[in-house]
Amino acid sequence: MEIEKTYHHEDLREELIDEGIRLLDTEGYENFSMRKVARACGVSHTAPYRHFRDKDELIIAIAAKVHHQFNECLKAAVARYPGDLHAQISEMGCAYVDFFMHNPSYLRLLFLSDLHKKLNMQFSDCHNLFEDPEQTFYDAVNRYASAENSMETKHTDVQALALGAWGLVHGITILLVHGDFHYDGDYMELARKVIWKGASAIAGKNAAGK
Repeated sequence: MEIEKTYHHEDLREELIDEGIRLLDTEGYENFSMRKVARACGVSHTAPYRHFRDKDELIIAIAAKVHHQFNECLKAAVARYPGDLHAQISEMGCAYVDFFMHNPSYLRLLFLSDLHKKLNMQFSDCHNLFEDPEQTFYDAVNRYASAENSMETKHTDVQALALGAWGLVHGITILLVHGDFHYDGDYMELARKVIWKGASAIAGKNAAGK
């Protein structure tokens, strides 16, 4: 006979979310169920319903947690360089790679799974519940472009800068998380070198890589 684990109220809610992240990654949206999450947590199949009305409400909580953690990561990167707009973009790129290297299931959930489409379609009315890492990124890009374009000799294409910077770090992230790029040294040290120099090239600067 299985013995149900004992949780405090908030402990179980967080455990349901954390196990839900793992199960969504392995099962996908269609095969995901409250019963499976309950089993993974070692509680009765009715226990999750004390915290979430149904699986979609649990999935919304999962998405909110992932978005929050990702956004906090990007904001912390910006805060490291309060007076250097170019460095903010470069450091966000490094934070992006490092975050998903440590949380590969988050990368799959946000960009590579059926949940990504569900969030954009079925749960579109809930987007106001999520923090917006994409907006944090675009705010930094716009601040940089505005500063550059305030000088008569400069013209920075905001969309080109955004696509180049995001494409660079996302491509690096996919290669490293999937294990498609093999390297004997420190992956993050190599990624930082590429991102800082790449961001400088994309922005049309000749700053040395950091």
